[in-house]
Amino acid sequence: MPLQPVHSAPKDTDNVKASALDCENGRHSAIGSSKIEINGVVHATCRHCGCELMRLGASRRWFRTGPMGG
Repeated sequence: MPLQPVHSAPKDTDNVKASALDCENGRHSAIGSSKIEINGVVHATCRHCGCELMRLGASRRWFRTGPMGG
């Protein structure tokens, strides 16, 4: 069975809409200057939606933290 393509924003959309879709799907991008490491866990702020993020040492993916749904 062939691999399924990754769903992403169409090429004709602007970066703001594409980044909003990424954040909505859980693919956040951290602001480099906001990164702080505490006990092996890196904390940062998303450059597109402003939510609080964290990343463990072994993981290459940012996870949303802090108050949600408020």
